[in-house]
Amino acid sequence: MTTHPPPTRPAAALVTVSYRGDLDLARDLCASVDAYLDPRVEHVLVVPRSDASLFEPFLTERRRIVLVEDVLPPDYRRLPLPQQLRFGPLRKRIRETWWTPRGLVRGWIIQQVVKLSAPNYISAPSVTFADSDVVLVAPLELEELVDACGTRFYAVPGATADSAMHARWHSVAQRLLGIPVRGYSGSDYIGNLITWRTADILALQDRVGVVAGKRWDEAVIRQRAFSEYILYGVFVDHVRFGVDARPTTVDLVHAGWFYDLATTAGIEEFISGVTGSPVGVAIQSTERFTLAERRDIVGRISSRMRT
Repeated sequence: MTTHPPPTRPAAALVTVSYRGDLDLARDLCASVDAYLDPRVEHVLVVPRSDASLFEPFLTERRRIVLVEDVLPPDYRRLPLPQQLRFGPLRKRIRETWWTPRGLVRGWIIQQVVKLSAPNYISAPSVTFADSDVVLVAPLELEELVDACGTRFYAVPGATADSAMHARWHSVAQRLLGIPVRGYSGSDYIGNLITWRTADILALQDRVGVVAGKRWDEAVIRQRAFSEYILYGVFVDHVRFGVDARPTTVDLVHAGWFYDLATTAGIEEFISGVTGSPVGVAIQSTERFTLAERRDIVGRISSRMRT
């Protein structure tokens, strides 16, 4: 299966990197996108070649499929490993593994390279990322993502300052960008429906490549601790100094990762804890809910927002 750029340049792009394990979640996301996403924004699904036929029913005039293998450089090879192991009634999911110019690399790093490669497969001036476990519950207008004041830039000063893991991600980003390494850089940039300016992604690629003295992707896949959102955020804040960015601390999505969804009390707190006017709900794919239970929770949140 091959894909081609859209016939006309869309005003913005919404990108979902997915695979067969999240097919049901992606189906619900796509239905919500069809209902609520501004028609000036195209939706792009990026999936492995082996899974493309499963996602073809989701194709529309403004949704297309891009193959992961077409995004990555030709010297990347996905190893033909099983996606899960079974031990009687027990099942263990196996993360995909790739052979790259830097040896074996885990799939979650490859997924971040795919996001950082967005200019390879979108022609829009900005890209917003929506994981499969996000569902839109209210209209998402183009102007929320980009307008005359700039491209939406999610940055929350002081957030996650006490996280050693986040501090490490900040240090890695600083090292890749060739700026002083000092750990936490002052803001957090991780969330849902995160928007990047395409021109800044290209400038970031150039910067990382020059600092590393090699292809930018080869510098990224060497990292054992890495966050693409923090890399982009540190670049915009501390290399570009916010040029053409429209900073905001408002999260567009009501996310379940702030709640203990393993308990009934935590689920009820999640449902009743909506603040502001989010356009989406996120329940991580790793949460042990059936599809029906997920839909019930999202429906209850959506109903609460309308009252």
